Amino acid sequence: MTTSVEERRSDLQALVIKALEGVLGKDLSQATAETKLFEELGLDSTSVLELLMTLEDDHGIEVDPEQLEPEHLQTVGAVCDFIAASQEV
Repeated sequence: MTTSVEERRSDLQALVIKALEGVLGKDLSQATAETKLFEELGLDSTSVLELLMTLEDDHGIEVDPEQLEPEHLQTVGAVCDFIAASQEV
């Protein structure tokens, strides 16, 4: 049985939120795709690097930081879109 795009997206979003919880040390059970990383969650540049390392170490999701643009880090959904697009290549 194939996994739908929506299911893969939901799984990826759950992984990103779980990684953010670990990096930020807080419960993000109310986070959605629209949750703003910097304004709402208090992410900073160091946290971004920790997030990328956590995703790679814990989930095998490799992201090239050189390809990251500010718009990729605006919301949880933007991070998911960037990861999904980078995994398709």
